Amino acid sequence: MKSKQIIIQLLGLLSTTLLVKGDDEFISSGKRDKGYCCFEGQISDCQCKYESVEEMNKELTPVLKDLVLTTYFRYYKVDLWKECPFWPDAELLCTSERCSVPSVDISKIPDEWKAENLSKVEKSSIFGESSMFHNCDYSSNEFCIFDEESGGLRYVDLPTNPERFTGYQGDSATRVWNSIYNENCFGIPNHLGDNKDTCLEKRVYYKLISGLHASISTNVCYYWLDMKTGVWGPNIDCFIWKIGKFPDRIENIYLNFAIYIRAINKISDYLNNYKYCNGNDEEDEKVSTLIKKVTDVSKDYPFTFDETKFFNSPETKDLLSDTKFQFRNVTRIMDCVACEKCRLWGKLQITGLGTALKILFSTDDVSSLSLKRSEIVAFINGFNKLSTSINMIDEFRNLWKKRDAEKANDENKDNNDNTEKKKETETSTKETQEGEEKEEKKQTLDDKLIEVGRKIYNFNNKVYDLLAYFHIVDYNDKELREKFSVGMIYFVCLISAFIVQQIVIDKAMKKQAKEFNELQKAKEIKDNKDNKKSINKNEKKKSKKIN
Repeated sequence: MKSKQIIIQLLGLLSTTLLVKGDDEFISSGKRDKGYCCFEGQISDCQCKYESVEEMNKELTPVLKDLVLTTYFRYYKVDLWKECPFWPDAELLCTSERCSVPSVDISKIPDEWKAENLSKVEKSSIFGESSMFHNCDYSSNEFCIFDEESGGLRYVDLPTNPERFTGYQGDSATRVWNSIYNENCFGIPNHLGDNKDTCLEKRVYYKLISGLHASISTNVCYYWLDMKTGVWGPNIDCFIWKIGKFPDRIENIYLNFAIYIRAINKISDYLNNYKYCNGNDEEDEKVSTLIKKVTDVSKDYPFTFDETKFFNSPETKDLLSDTKFQFRNVTRIMDCVACEKCRLWGKLQITGLGTALKILFSTDDVSSLSLKRSEIVAFINGFNKLSTSINMIDEFRNLWKKRDAEKANDENKDNNDNTEKKKETETSTKETQEGEEKEEKKQTLDDKLIEVGRKIYNFNNKVYDLLAYFHIVDYNDKELREKFSVGMIYFVCLISAFIVQQIVIDKAMKKQAKEFNELQKAKEIKDNKDNKKSINKNEKKKSKKIN
């Protein structure tokens, strides 16, 4: 946002005043590649930066971890045995224990859920009797097709069936993703996903699917089974070749996160007032408290994504129905995944993303919004998967750096055949370390300046919100909010500059006083010496007269 950019620019000028050389790329609105799939700056097609997403995620990670372990969010009702509507030969082929998903003992399910009368969605078919959607419940206003009326519905325990490597790969998995990208992404080829010539709506839709795919791949690479040793652990090569070497895939995960945060912010009151039935009052209160923490974070970053830019031009106003249709197709393709556990997490995450899009694009009147329990559970669990993916990416970065460092050390050892080469290596290493220390010091200062800027921006927003609360200003007036923020920023920087000026003047005056005192002392010493010489001469004259 403009005010954030101004903060960083002004703080950059302030750092120059303090005789600190800044990095121009830190005050740029563009991206900066720091290496090892680590980026800074603006995320394309949204109003958010990589750094902001990572700051939010640090706050949200422990909250989401606790939230998805509660009764309400851990048990998900789903049909994992639906027939694939597209390919007759597609069925659950994986017979490995790693693929299976057991049902939950019905005694663990709260009585309120067993008795609840789930609302039915409209039954219709836009293709007629021969439609691949016959006997399926869906509404043309929905982004997803739900399992609500399916005969194969059962509860599954999500935490005890984590998303990870199951061995499901090959032609079956490839066919699923090829169908999604080639037939349900408006015909946008993989390598053109960030093409600015493609309209914003289609481009962002493609990025959302890509981000979902990248997040799933990150989880699979992180929870990887070494078939030789039987040990579970991160597979660095899997991550590098599926995600790490593709900056756009990393960015699309961050974009998905920003969209979820915007959706949470938009329905924060709805989520805070929703009745979460867990089977006991204590856990109901716990869930409400955790949800409040999530919505509070979203309020600190209210404009991560601007949904008002979409589907409002003459060329794109009719595109929303096409987008919903293609997204519903993707939800049905998930019934063609041949691995039961992969199917579970694919259906849940695509439903969660569809719920986020429903919140942003289905209605301007949030008070009229109504979400099923399955949507809320998928929405929060889908958001948690993105959160864990971002944390996993950070761990993969460190593992990648460590492995490269170890390789470099091994190569150095092989090349150091004599003492002279060892000394040269030690000298080079020392210089590198000194350079790294200098860079770290500079980096630390830059990080502190950016952190100060973020705090100033958040403080300005909170002050403005307080003024809006007392009806002094309009809460929804973005232009006034920006002007207010800019004014506050200039005021803070003016005060900072004045303080710096006073410090400099104070130091200069102290220096002058010190020099003056030193001159006075030198003069006194000289006068004392002259007086002693004069006294000695007089005494000599007196002694001569006496003699």
